[in-house]
Amino acid sequence: MIYNRWMSFIKDDVRLKSLVIPGSHNACTRNFPKISCCQNDDVYTQIQYGIRHFCIRLDTVKRGEIVTCHGLSKGEPFRNVLECFKKALEENETEFFILDIREYYPQKFGPFTFRYKAEPAKVNLLLKEYIEPEKYAFTEFDDISKVTMGDIRKSGKRYLLLNYRQAYDYSLDCPYIFPWEKKVNGSHAEDFVNETLRFFDDYRTDGLYWFQTQQTPNFGVPVGLTTPVRLDEELRPYFRKLIDGIASNPFYLESANIIAGDFMTRDYMKVREILRLNILKGNCIQGMEDEYRRGLEEGSVESYSVG
Repeated sequence: MIYNRWMSFIKDDVRLKSLVIPGSHNACTRNFPKISCCQNDDVYTQIQYGIRHFCIRLDTVKRGEIVTCHGLSKGEPFRNVLECFKKALEENETEFFILDIREYYPQKFGPFTFRYKAEPAKVNLLLKEYIEPEKYAFTEFDDISKVTMGDIRKSGKRYLLLNYRQAYDYSLDCPYIFPWEKKVNGSHAEDFVNETLRFFDDYRTDGLYWFQTQQTPNFGVPVGLTTPVRLDEELRPYFRKLIDGIASNPFYLESANIIAGDFMTRDYMKVREILRLNILKGNCIQGMEDEYRRGLEEGSVESYSVG
């Protein structure tokens, strides 16, 4: 299989905004309560099955340690997550990551507002200790829409550190779009697939396009308050139809970039379907398309089990 090195098959002249990249929604939520658990494995394992964009949300526990979170649910120390990235950076020099790291956004529940805090100075120290942004963070560009894989490779950098406030050293506020509508994202799988594709028509950007493939449980929506794993089971039979909907529309295919979701690591199916779009977009190195395709198909066997 090629999932841990799939970027090595991508041409130098492919723009980052044109590359199709699997993204992990709430990437650091393994072992969370079921209502908050969007991923069943750590980020190192996610990297092995092809994820390259990571949504990482932070908070601080009473003893002052920076931890991952998903709303009120607290997770493992952030240093554990960075240790996973450090290991991946050391093992494979061909892969490039997009790390969207920030404090979790304030949440309102009735008259109450919950705020989350991760002191930038502490985050900076952890980043410096584990993944050396001064050495590996990609910052040498003026316009993210013009950055190519060749530019990244020539720079020797390994990741883009996104933060809309530029709160951390070497973090950047790059233009991107994140379409989300409560009614559509909260609909059942078949309706979700039928409706969410129009986001490509309704929302445009010159930056990175962050398209979500996971339904969102919420009050007042058809799926109601349920668990990500249950929604993953519901969407799974429709997932290929969703990706085919992108593949069959030239404008949607052209726009396809970061395709994020909840990956319960039962198999490689979702990642495989996402990554095959790179073939259709002509992103693979000439003469390596067949090897890329075969490498993806080797992940068709269900290798993981839902925890």
